[in-house]
Amino acid sequence: MQSVKVAARHLVLAVSLLLATGCYWSRYSEVMAMHLELLDQYSRKLQSLSASGRTVALEDWAEFVYPLERARDFARIAAQRYPDLDSLARFREVLERYAAVVDDPGVLSAPDGGKRLAAEVAALEKSIEATRRALEREESS
Repeated sequence: MQSVKVAARHLVLAVSLLLATGCYWSRYSEVMAMHLELLDQYSRKLQSLSASGRTVALEDWAEFVYPLERARDFARIAAQRYPDLDSLARFREVLERYAAVVDDPGVLSAPDGGKRLAAEVAALEKSIEATRRALEREESS
């Protein structure tokens, strides 16, 4: 699970470097792909915790919310330049799905939490794949 924290730090560093170097707009698809991967990893981490019967202390829940905040920032900034891209519209759906995954810190201790979480993660994964396909279409056109 330490690899997720390392990935988050790398994402923040990569986005910071892209912004600092002025390459942000030309790296749209790469930055979005990093966000998609990170959200996928964190949702899988939560699912793994649920499967093993472990919980997350409320004060540590921010670890799962932080990637959503960064991804929302990216979407807001990208919308200034690419408001009509299908990938961005689909990415917003991913953000809604991920928000549903991390909405309830008590999900890991709820009696039906594992089932609820599994359903939310499955929906998230479908949205992530749809967004990746949209990115691929845009890159090939």
